[in-house]
Amino acid sequence: MKPEDPPTEETLSHDIFYRRWSERKQASRLPVAAVDEPVDAQLPSDADMPPLESLDEASDYSGFLSPKVSEPLRQLALKKLFHSAAFNICDELDDYAEDFTRFEKLGEVMTADLRHRLEQEARKQREPEGEAANAQLADSESGETPDRQPADSAAPPEMDEPEISASVSPDPPSDEAGS
Repeated sequence: MKPEDPPTEETLSHDIFYRRWSERKQASRLPVAAVDEPVDAQLPSDADMPPLESLDEASDYSGFLSPKVSEPLRQLALKKLFHSAAFNICDELDDYAEDFTRFEKLGEVMTADLRHRLEQEARKQREPEGEAANAQLADSESGETPDRQPADSAAPPEMDEPEISASVSPDPPSDEAGS
């Protein structure tokens, strides 16, 4: 940039920035002047506060936050403020705000889990019936009856031992013993 060139807008904005920065830096080096602190006489106390019954949502509660106001009076004023309708709004994002004891009944709709369990129970009930029918069918095909065995497979009387089946018990356990 030559001395005869007029200053551009960019150089003017930089000059303004640097000048403002320089002024602030010099001001920070100066001794701190007395800060305009509120005088204790200007701060409201308990006697200066309006009665709590006269306060509503539109009232100014900032005076109750003064250091000269007693803690019990401040707490009562804030309690009245936060119980007002402006602050007493239920948040829709609250997880436990809904009533989960009332729900829409399923009616005729059957869940997949319930359907699966019913199918399992039906299959369990059919299996013992199917096993008994298969055993009877096998016995009838071989010509044997459960009470008598064929003559050619008879064992000597001293060797005849009854077969014990661990998987099938003759009598189902009763529920009366547990009651």
